Amino acid sequence: MRIPGGHEAAQDALLVQLVRSLAEPVPVAEVLSLAVAHLAPSGAVVGAVARTPGERGADDVDAAGAAAGAGLLRVPLRVVGHDLGELTLVRGDGSPPRPDVVAALVHHVALAARTVAVRRERAFDAVAAAAVRRLFEEGARATTVGQAARLLARVTADAFGTERAAVHVTDAEGVIRTVYGVGVPDAVAGELARGLVGRRADDSPVWRRAEAERGPVLADDARELRRTGGFAEVMGLRSYAAMPLLSASGPVGMAVCGDVAPGRRWTARERELARRLALEGALVVDSARMRQAERARLAEVTELAHTDHLTGLPNRRALLEALEGACAGAEPAALLLVDLDGFKQVNDTLGHHAGDVLLQQVAARLRAVVAAPGLVARLGGDEFAVLLRGEPGRPVDAAAALAVAHRVERVVAEPVLVDGFDACVSASVGVAPVPPGAGAAAVPGVLRAADEAMYRVKRAGGGALPTAG
Repeated sequence: MRIPGGHEAAQDALLVQLVRSLAEPVPVAEVLSLAVAHLAPSGAVVGAVARTPGERGADDVDAAGAAAGAGLLRVPLRVVGHDLGELTLVRGDGSPPRPDVVAALVHHVALAARTVAVRRERAFDAVAAAAVRRLFEEGARATTVGQAARLLARVTADAFGTERAAVHVTDAEGVIRTVYGVGVPDAVAGELARGLVGRRADDSPVWRRAEAERGPVLADDARELRRTGGFAEVMGLRSYAAMPLLSASGPVGMAVCGDVAPGRRWTARERELARRLALEGALVVDSARMRQAERARLAEVTELAHTDHLTGLPNRRALLEALEGACAGAEPAALLLVDLDGFKQVNDTLGHHAGDVLLQQVAARLRAVVAAPGLVARLGGDEFAVLLRGEPGRPVDAAAALAVAHRVERVVAEPVLVDGFDACVSASVGVAPVPPGAGAAAVPGVLRAADEAMYRVKRAGGGALPTAG
């Protein structure tokens, strides 16, 4: 049998304890424990749970109330205009707590929750500022779209403290081309790529909602917007933040982060951070895309500037750069200059088309003769060069260079079938050593020595006229 006087005394004692706690902030859990300890013996309250923003809520409160065989008393938590969530009291079988006790308890829980919220907000603001700064600083150094997207995924996961994050990047037509994940198992990453790459970004209901709202979509329950094969389903997310990456030139992709555990409630500060990361992320990915395109264009221009258009071989400029490197190296090397004897007769007899075919065939044969790290180049007209470079344990000495020169002579002398005719030429090959460590100043001397050696061979031989095949 419960004693009414004991019930009142317990409530008065709780009020005294709550007043004393004003001198120093007490955690929410401690206030709730204090309340239950005083009120449970009389059956007034047998359990208490506070739901506050940014915390994973206790979803078993209703079940606890049902198990206790009593109802639930829900009271909003507010202080100085701030909505701090809700206090739920699980009633016992005794008389309900007095209104003044409930009001005092709610006030103290709200104060404790506000103290925690302020600390959390300050900590979050520091993390958010660091995340944006990191994205800006490291993003400025990203030279590829992949680097920028991976960085955005990592920063997003760290900033929101989520278990998983991923970023997809679209092309100019809005088709997803690549997907990058953080905290995602390899099997899930593979499934993401298979499910998303090649699909249109606007097939996603999340993307369409983000476009309609002109900003990120933060879902406490991932089941609200979910498609088969999409981010949320494949990554197993129970809640998520989806940030569309919209640049001045149009959409560039989307970043998504979230948790596989239930109960995430996104706060207003997190929504604002999502907007900032979406804007910065779009800028970082778009800038990296432009840098990557520029690097590719420069690489193409450089390749063209160093390539002979007819044969695809490196040209004179490429040979000179490689020769400078060989002269500065530590291993002996050798330069072979190759001149085709009889090439003019092929041009005069069969035409320039036949001459071009012959040059292309000779280039292919020289490539087959010279192994890496050697280089075959076309200097122009009917002149070729071979740079033989040694490796540790495999030096290029005079004997090795001479052996390659003989192979060059043999493969060049083999007839080339052009329009039913065998076009035949021979090769005059001059060999000159490349002294290791001599530096770039030695290049003209090496070229001159090889050229002189080639003309000595030329004066001792000749070419052949084409014959019918």
